[in-house]
Amino acid sequence: MIGRIVVWMVLCGFSAWAGAEPLAMVTIQEGEALLIRGASKLTLSEGVRLERDDIVETTSGTGLLRVEYADGAIADLGPATRVLLAPSLPGERGRQPNRVYLQQGWLKLSTPAGAAAKNRPLGFSSPSFDLAAEGVVVAHRGDNGGFAFSESGEGRVVERRDGKAGASLGLKNGEAYQQEGDGKSRVSPRPAPSMLERMPRAFRDTLPPLAERYKGRDVPPKTLGSVAYADVQSWLQSEKSLRKSFVPRWKPLASQPEFRTGLITNMRLHPEWDRVLFPEKYLPPPHRASSSSARP
Repeated sequence: MIGRIVVWMVLCGFSAWAGAEPLAMVTIQEGEALLIRGASKLTLSEGVRLERDDIVETTSGTGLLRVEYADGAIADLGPATRVLLAPSLPGERGRQPNRVYLQQGWLKLSTPAGAAAKNRPLGFSSPSFDLAAEGVVVAHRGDNGGFAFSESGEGRVVERRDGKAGASLGLKNGEAYQQEGDGKSRVSPRPAPSMLERMPRAFRDTLPPLAERYKGRDVPPKTLGSVAYADVQSWLQSEKSLRKSFVPRWKPLASQPEFRTGLITNMRLHPEWDRVLFPEKYLPPPHRASSSSARP
């Protein structure tokens, strides 16, 4: 019976997202990659169309995964990378909506050429800094801080601390931003050789757009099943503005024993789920009749 319920939730979760407007498309995939849409896990392949709020994850063995947007913008993902496409970030005043949220790993963003790029900088968000750029920018996010390199054009970094905007730093053509694990940051005239050595080899090549080869073709992703708590743990425990958006998305999974146990065990890291799991705690107190009205 439980198995049938899980299948039903997976299908419902997938269908809720299946009708969404396509945002972008996978055009290059070297190695395995995972798509999380709604409450479903799916396998990615070249030609699969992506939508707002899709989570895309590459493995340590992935060489390159390219995402091409409808307006010509390009996001290249390196190995061991996790991103959320076009997050809404509710409740974040003044925070600009970006193409992608980089939780971990390597990202290369290329602004579309021509009229589509005018007055529309390309940008990404992350837990420790946001960046808007015109041109090409390479970035990395890890446990020990972050890095961004303006390969061409100019950009602006807005640092994030405890979920709030911090210092704003400009990036000129060729300059690099480095953020250490202790929160200290600096802008250098050029990236450190150690970062250039770590940069994915595929990022050093300039590859042409390939979306046209998939025009008119429908390449559906293959469903693997429902997400487990471990699959989305890093997202459930992310910054507050993101966590709120995941509650309605994964609320149906709270009835699964494994998912529920994970939520309860780590409740302090995502307290917004307490109301979902224990709604009785948030009921108004029962009305008590006054002593005068209780007298005969």
